[in-house]
Amino acid sequence: MRIKISLTSQNNIYLSKGFNANMQALIYNFFNNVDGNWLHTEGYKYEKRKFRLFIFSSILERGQYNKATGIFIFPKQISFYISSPVNWILEQLAGNIIKSERVKLGNNFLSVSSIEVLKPVDFSNKEIIRAITPIEVHSTLKKEDGKKVTYYYSPFENDYNELINSNLKKKWEALYRKKCKSKITIKPLFSGNKNERIIYFGTSENKTLIKGWKGRFELTGEPEFLQFAYNTGLGSRNSQGFGMIEVEN
Repeated sequence: MRIKISLTSQNNIYLSKGFNANMQALIYNFFNNVDGNWLHTEGYKYEKRKFRLFIFSSILERGQYNKATGIFIFPKQISFYISSPVNWILEQLAGNIIKSERVKLGNNFLSVSSIEVLKPVDFSNKEIIRAITPIEVHSTLKKEDGKKVTYYYSPFENDYNELINSNLKKKWEALYRKKCKSKITIKPLFSGNKNERIIYFGTSENKTLIKGWKGRFELTGEPEFLQFAYNTGLGSRNSQGFGMIEVEN
């Protein structure tokens, strides 16, 4: 299930680089306290992993970036998507957001202009998809001196497909509490590094540098599993806004 949130302001909207963290905070503020705390601290568990099982896009409207200040300037009307395979998550968000007179995004105060439930996608066994936020796949490795380092995978590495599958299976099993027998194959439909993205999440001393990949991919698998990937996102850090896809046409 996917919804589109549209917000409006009396002035242009100013957001710092790394504003995905502001968007995540906006979303969590509209959960009921008990449910929001549970989702953030506990979530849906698979062994030692926990998943929040929602994903959001960046702002759909183009912003102007000021390199000198590190600030994005967006128009007065903005919108973004939120997806989840868990209906109560989107129902609670939509219900609480629509009842709010004002919402806060960073230092901006906005009004909710609309909430739209998007038409479900009818998946086949093979789809051409586009990553509208970077798909991020990583491993945490130890260097010889014992220090940990994060390694970000490229779609052209063999481990990329394997890790995408492993992550998606864990999310499925965390939600449905049964063994996942499905798999997907993801194949990049581009070459070179032009689709690599280096993104900051958060600002100041709390910012994290994350690498991911946008662009067109061929996705193959059982329609139900592709639908799950569409709703929950591909790769890691979905609840930070990474790995949202859309189907071409």
